[in-house]
Amino acid sequence: MMKTPKETKPNLIDLVEIGSDGTAIGKSTLANRTSHLYREAGRPVTRVRIESARRRGHDSGCADTEIFIELEEFTTAATRTGGLVGVLSPLFETILRIPRTGGAVIVDWPGGTAAHRLEVLAATNFDATLSAMGIRGMSIVMTSCSAEHMGQAERYLKGLAKVAPNLPRSLGLSGRNGPFDWPEQSEQAEAFVRLKTAAGDIPRLSIPLVAGRALQVCSDAGLDIASALMLPFDKLATRLGVHVFAATACASELAVWWNATGAELRKMLEVKHEAAGFPQ
Repeated sequence: MMKTPKETKPNLIDLVEIGSDGTAIGKSTLANRTSHLYREAGRPVTRVRIESARRRGHDSGCADTEIFIELEEFTTAATRTGGLVGVLSPLFETILRIPRTGGAVIVDWPGGTAAHRLEVLAATNFDATLSAMGIRGMSIVMTSCSAEHMGQAERYLKGLAKVAPNLPRSLGLSGRNGPFDWPEQSEQAEAFVRLKTAAGDIPRLSIPLVAGRALQVCSDAGLDIASALMLPFDKLATRLGVHVFAATACASELAVWWNATGAELRKMLEVKHEAAGFPQ
């Protein structure tokens, strides 16, 4: 009898930080999917969320451990010497445990805090510190197709290259607001050219658009994508306030996004060889 080969678990990097200066780009949704990818790989994962106390909800369940740092405390700490680094102590303590526990850390940065993030990376000599500890990390800088968001991503990539030149970077292209396809010489097309120049040859993560209104409908019902996919169709229909056929279509749209995004993330975050830029 032929034996079925055992599925090989991916060897994923240790730390992923996800940031964007704009809102409604899908950053937290991607952080959720990334956390689930690590759980699928059988690896303990901690998700660190810097989020407003006014918007904070319950644990998403996407990670083994979730740590919340209040956005209000993070931004006001910038006025105090060493304040930013101090308020992020729960994050740094979690990172310090990686070599001992073998766990992974996903950092979900809030929008509008690019200058603060760069200040933290510079103050902690972040890339060199991770390298000295043997921790493999990556910063995913996200943008949508809007010229404003692409301009923000361009500026952040340039800043990141200055303060943490040895931290691997990638560009996350979110399809949430539409495709990256415009007439030549349009404002968006020119902004995208500048962004690609700033990005250079770093990897790009293409995050597809969820078809229809599935994502918005689930968000309105307080459901993340993983929770929606785990519900039976009849219970999903009840939660969404729609009939079972609409719920089934919604789940199908979400599943396409889930699988496509997971495959893209796995290709980007899997450690294959030393040339990928991660210490072994």
